[in-house]
Amino acid sequence: MSDLPRIDVMTWPHAAGAMKVLAALKAAGGEGRLVGGAVRDALAGRPVRDIDIATDLAPEAVMAGLEASGLRSVPTGLKHGTVTAIADHVGFEVTTLRHDVETDGRHARVAFTDDWRADAARRDLTINALFCDASGQVHDYFGGVADLLAGRVRFVGDPAQRMDEDYLRILRFFRFHADYAAGPFDADAIAAATARRFELKRLSGERLRQETLKLLVARNGIGVWGEMLRLGFAEAYLPQATSLDRLAKVARLEGELGLKPDPIRRLAALAITGSGPVIGEMLKLSNAERARLDLMSAARPLINVSDPHLVRRQIHDLGNDNARDLLLVDWDDAAPDADWHRAFDIIQSWPKPTFPLAGRDLLKLGAEAGPDLGARLAALEAWWIAGDFAADREGCLAKAREMMG
Repeated sequence: MSDLPRIDVMTWPHAAGAMKVLAALKAAGGEGRLVGGAVRDALAGRPVRDIDIATDLAPEAVMAGLEASGLRSVPTGLKHGTVTAIADHVGFEVTTLRHDVETDGRHARVAFTDDWRADAARRDLTINALFCDASGQVHDYFGGVADLLAGRVRFVGDPAQRMDEDYLRILRFFRFHADYAAGPFDADAIAAATARRFELKRLSGERLRQETLKLLVARNGIGVWGEMLRLGFAEAYLPQATSLDRLAKVARLEGELGLKPDPIRRLAALAITGSGPVIGEMLKLSNAERARLDLMSAARPLINVSDPHLVRRQIHDLGNDNARDLLLVDWDDAAPDADWHRAFDIIQSWPKPTFPLAGRDLLKLGAEAGPDLGARLAALEAWWIAGDFAADREGCLAKAREMMG
């Protein structure tokens, strides 16, 4: 253990709360260790986000120990050994050490244990099987530290067995390779995954959605998706997502324009024209995500981005966010670059306008209620739009008086 690193845990966000939880577990006669992503990212020099904790105490003992130390607990997943501890107004998932009893590629039946190595052995990748105790000492049973430092993404034990336990690990392998690897795919993992790639169809859309969207915004997600296409993985469960060149273009533009990588926009860039509804259903996207995907992947005429008025028309019709999405997906590198950048600047700086009149304004001017009122209002709005949205409320009222004679 002496050759393994120590981590300055107290530099992490919410570290003080995590230490209170570890102290409560110790006072209850057990041990708690920080586990998984937080340890991995700290060792990789990346920001630590959620802090998860593993313990050798049974869930009921965890809850009793937290209560005895004045901390609140929520039984969020007792069947799987998980309790959420609340410390300093932050939730920390505390999970009892486990080993698999039975698996079928989608679900696992587990039993609790007090064996740290056994718990590490059931995890997917070596870099995710790392523990860290309250002193900052790292515990590594399967070479995860060395793999992390070398940029290797490797399964704990036999890759085939790990994938047969949960076929989602096929996608997780690609996602973590895209985020952490510095070299080629692990040969044993690729061989095992290739033989099982069509098993991805057995997984729920919700589980596929999570890993797919994370993969698309991973550090080398574009390159890895290209390899997945080449090797037949992407087609095995998402055959409509093959437009790799457009995906690469959108990712490049996000970087050049200072935009945060957006998984739905990238998924839309990948989608074959018109396939948005099929992909949305396959991945069980939310209604808002489906609406964005359908809009960006639909067949449509391209607007003339050299005409600022047409760009503003699209903002008026769709909103700034949707107009930005369409611009990036449709961006034509063969067309004049200045036009596309000018259109982007308009979308970023010109908020969607609201027509300044309503039916009640026309009634005050003497218009009669009824079907004709809506037609008058629509004609006024069409005039306002045609004038490039320049007229303010007073200008629109003046035009209304003129139109009403």
